[in-house]
Amino acid sequence: MGQFKTYADVLQNSFKLYKDSLALRWRNKEGHFEEMTYAGLEETTKAIGCALIARGFEQREHVGLIADVSQYWNLTDTSLMQIGCVEVPRGTDSTGSEIGYILNHSGSKKVFVHNGAQVDKIEKGLEEFGHKVELYIVLDDSVPPGAGENVLSFSSLIKEGEELVKNGDPVVQKFDERRSSIKPEDLGTIVYTSGTTGEPKGVMLSHKNFAAQLNLLPGLADVGSSDSGLTLLPPWHIFGRITEYIFLAVGGSITYTDIKNIGQDMRDIKPTYVPAVPRIWEGVYGKIIGNVKKQGKEPIFNFFKDKSLKYIKYKNILLGKERVFVAYNPLVNLFRKLFALVMMLLYKPLQALGSVLVFKKVLMATGGRLKASISGGGALPGHVDDFFAAIGVNIMEGYGLTETCPVLSVRLPSRIIPGTVGPLIEGTEGKLIDSEGKDVTNIPDAKGTLHVRGPQVMSGYYKNPEKTKAVLDDDGWFNTGDLIKFNVTGELSIVGRSKDTIVLVGGENVEPTPIEEKLKESELVDHCMAVGQDKKTIGMLIVPNEEAIMSIAEELGVSKDMESIVASKEINDKFKKEIARLVSADTGFKTFEKVSVFRLLSKAFEQGDELNNTLKVKRHVVTDKYEGLIEEMYN
Repeated sequence: MGQFKTYADVLQNSFKLYKDSLALRWRNKEGHFEEMTYAGLEETTKAIGCALIARGFEQREHVGLIADVSQYWNLTDTSLMQIGCVEVPRGTDSTGSEIGYILNHSGSKKVFVHNGAQVDKIEKGLEEFGHKVELYIVLDDSVPPGAGENVLSFSSLIKEGEELVKNGDPVVQKFDERRSSIKPEDLGTIVYTSGTTGEPKGVMLSHKNFAAQLNLLPGLADVGSSDSGLTLLPPWHIFGRITEYIFLAVGGSITYTDIKNIGQDMRDIKPTYVPAVPRIWEGVYGKIIGNVKKQGKEPIFNFFKDKSLKYIKYKNILLGKERVFVAYNPLVNLFRKLFALVMMLLYKPLQALGSVLVFKKVLMATGGRLKASISGGGALPGHVDDFFAAIGVNIMEGYGLTETCPVLSVRLPSRIIPGTVGPLIEGTEGKLIDSEGKDVTNIPDAKGTLHVRGPQVMSGYYKNPEKTKAVLDDDGWFNTGDLIKFNVTGELSIVGRSKDTIVLVGGENVEPTPIEEKLKESELVDHCMAVGQDKKTIGMLIVPNEEAIMSIAEELGVSKDMESIVASKEINDKFKKEIARLVSADTGFKTFEKVSVFRLLSKAFEQGDELNNTLKVKRHVVTDKYEGLIEEMYN
């Protein structure tokens, strides 16, 4: 691939090279697929871009895009990025208040919305900020009845642009000039991180950030013009966005699907890649296992899966594809490899037989052409990782953050090492800093907070120099907040988080502090700590207020022994009702922020142990101490 300098360069290259190739495929309102070539994508987005310029959309102006995964999002994004606007994206599942904050903070006065219902929601959300939206463009054309002149349908915008192009209006020349004048340092987007404080941070990503990723990632993932991607990822989330960009950069095709149709679409479209968050892979895994059970073939399937995993294990030992933090003694390693060779040869016939008799049929559920799957937005559960490895599907699990646009590392198709997220990608520097501030990068088996520096790192948080300075130093080193260990061969393993944000398995980012502070409003709660990293839902460890709980225990006739109290069904039911009362939609929390499981602790947190000098909870200490209880709570 060429050395692109901006995302506009990427698009121009693909429009030139892949005119007749399929670019986008989506399901229309009647449920039938429609398609668009790269020539069609160029023509349509040029028309949109011209119409936007004619309507006063200025270069570097911030423009809201409140939409979900669909062709609408792609057409709008492709248009805005070609005329140098700064896109401010968000999904329709966000609250009106949250969107209001984002539009007000970013100064976005022109907004694309997925459907007409968003207009009223946003207008109500904006009331507390006094910010006015000058123009709404409704992508699915469902303009609300009685809408004002500042609400426009997407199709009418496209028609405006087509007329301008057809008539050779001077705005066409302006479109070409705007596209060619975009500089690498120009902002392409401001992506606001999820939060419950009402003040999410606006991550500023430039055209240079995207170009750096797209010069590298397609080659690493081995994605080319003949490849097809099937996606349902929200594109306002940077992981979903970069996967779409990868396919567009190489002339591949993107098919939009949804949870309802993904199974059938896999079989019909026969994609070569399916980018998804871990929860989706868990769902695919569950459906396949469910079908195996219905057919009464679970025993034979598990037999061959076990043999296949053993074959893969010994093959990986032989090839040095292991999660090892301290190098083996050379002599010991030689004997390990010799033993692995013997065992691999023993298991090979069973692995091959399983592939023919069992796994080949299972793979047909994915369409039969899947080269690899791409997983991000959270850690992939080990059993799901093992399952796909056993049936012969490579899962390219990657790691990154919104602030790094997003990829920092990824497992390569030729080097899938379970328990790792691959090595840092080319051009990215990394170092590990321990809790005392020491650089432990080159110390075997040491863990530390990963700091990175590279061309994909953000320029900072919009209008927030304090929070920018807290994570990004003057030399360009960004503090990821993630605790990492380096494998002896350079791969990363994520072993914890040194920052508070919890990332659920579905990719949702949850800030635990507002939830914890809300629960501490209860007289029953002394301390509490949210958990749930790489889980489906938020859980909570709670230290009860001893005086309050003793009083309740006496009323209920429960033993006053703390072990008995925290195990009491009556006491736990009391806390369950209290949690539901405090953390709900009525109190401003989203569905994925609700506490679904909890455990009461019999021992209070102590200063110098679970609490620091200012009596704040030391999350990593509590997580380590109650690791078994946390796992039991979710199981």
